Amino acid sequence: MIAMFDSGLGGLSIWRAVQAALPDWPITYLADQAYCPYGGRSKAEIIERSLKIGRYLHSQGASLLVVACNTATTAAVAALRQHLPIPVVGVEPAIKPAAAASRTGRIAVLATQATLASERVQALLDKHAGEVDVLRRPGLGWVEQVEAGELDSALTRARVAAVVQPLLQENIDHIALGCTHYPFLSPLIRELTGPQIALYDPAEAIARRVDSLLLQHGSDSMGDHCYRFITTAPDTQPMASMLPLLIGHGHAVESLNLE
Repeated sequence: MIAMFDSGLGGLSIWRAVQAALPDWPITYLADQAYCPYGGRSKAEIIERSLKIGRYLHSQGASLLVVACNTATTAAVAALRQHLPIPVVGVEPAIKPAAAASRTGRIAVLATQATLASERVQALLDKHAGEVDVLRRPGLGWVEQVEAGELDSALTRARVAAVVQPLLQENIDHIALGCTHYPFLSPLIRELTGPQIALYDPAEAIARRVDSLLLQHGSDSMGDHCYRFITTAPDTQPMASMLPLLIGHGHAVESLNLE
């Protein structure tokens, strides 16, 4: 099966894309809500937590692991690849295509503070955006609004506008989303930007990468498209109530203590 994890529910934006691309594959999704959000945690703590989750998911039969969290990818993807005997796919802001397609020479990256300050993002900027001005902006409070299911509330709109509205005066023509929670706020972002600013969500590229790696490694789904949803929070009801909103249908949710 395909396994994926995030600090919370944002990685469900990746789940949607992977499920659409590979509908015959079973997928296990783990939300580490007991530790959400990861953005304010140390790199060492995120690595330790990610390894614990990765080993658990591998023990459950994972053929491939998707780190469906930008913060966990920047901190822990190298350690996961070193310690797990299965392919590990990380997520990162779509800086490369945004920079390559820019006509104005100015783009924006929206992500958490931890992701924007990471060495991984700096390496992407150095490699792919040398001739482009990149405005890095944190979506302050965005993760919390998505986790609460407030995708269209007055407070969410205000928090999105506080970040996006000033960018409209900066002559940018592309925005790369660098947090898996943020695609759930794309409708609000697009209301502000209109069609003249392109919005890059890496989910479909991740799904293509997962498909490619499974083919390379000769993995077969066996046609069993069952889905498991797990939370590390003791109460499963909040996550269960959010699944219809975020992926369009409900599922039972299991609680797992990984302490």
